[in-house]
Amino acid sequence: MNGHRSHLLALLLGLLAVLRSPAAEVRVLTTLPVIYSWAANVAGDAATVESLLPANVGPHDFQFRPSDLRKLAAADVVLMNGLGVDTWLTRAVTRGASKPSRRVITVTDGLQQQLIHHLTPLAMDSKTSGSKKSHPDHSHDHGEDDANPHVWLDPVFAQHCVSNIVQALCQADPTHAEGYNRRGASYLQELDQLDTQIRSSLKGLTNRKIVTFHDAFPYFCRRYDLELVGVVEEVPSVDPSPKYLAQLSQAIRKQQVRMIFSEPQFHPRLIQRLASDLSIGVAELDVLETGSASRTFYIDGLRRNLRTLESALR
Repeated sequence: MNGHRSHLLALLLGLLAVLRSPAAEVRVLTTLPVIYSWAANVAGDAATVESLLPANVGPHDFQFRPSDLRKLAAADVVLMNGLGVDTWLTRAVTRGASKPSRRVITVTDGLQQQLIHHLTPLAMDSKTSGSKKSHPDHSHDHGEDDANPHVWLDPVFAQHCVSNIVQALCQADPTHAEGYNRRGASYLQELDQLDTQIRSSLKGLTNRKIVTFHDAFPYFCRRYDLELVGVVEEVPSVDPSPKYLAQLSQAIRKQQVRMIFSEPQFHPRLIQRLASDLSIGVAELDVLETGSASRTFYIDGLRRNLRTLESALR
């Protein structure tokens, strides 16, 4: 009798294991670590979420390995930024590294009218403070119409992207739609609280002029009323010319900028030299393009940036 019960229990446990098998779950693949963070909060335990980017590789340097192509082929839903920063995914999909049922979702869909369609806001014009220049040669790095892709650094835009993710997962996996909607609503509330925290913390700053390493923060600056005077690296991954640095230095002196912000992904040597010449400070802001993907990656990263700004601009 006991043997029969043990056999029955083993069968039931085996059945439960099959029902809970990850193979039965929807497989979600993301490009950027911030998108992984958003998707993981929405998916919970109802779906398997993976990130294509290794922790130490940025989207501009990523190249598919055979293991990445296998992940892509197995994915039911693929989530991408879609503003030129992860065009390698579009190329891979076009070459057929996919399965027919897969959904490729651009999480920024619906933001087109709010995008900044120039790359480098430079206050270089000696006549007009805050003048902006457009650099059309950057389309290779930043997509069609030179739309700046760094929308994730604006928590309000992040909420829009998360809503798109909720909708995509509900459509791909209607069985778990209630859970996706519930977790999505909870996470959207967290992002709303993050926006409120940043807005409140930066509201009282009298020093609001900054220079960043490259043009990643125009959405953040626009959202929280910071003045982006210029960027050090005018063209991504291209050293600035002496003439450009002279113009930038002139703008920094004229507008009395007190802080230049480097990025953890790049050596700060150039920024340190420039800051030393101008006798101003250096601090670090993370663009969140690289790092170990986790559920808390996005909110933790923006809160680190907030602490940096509070300390550097007071």
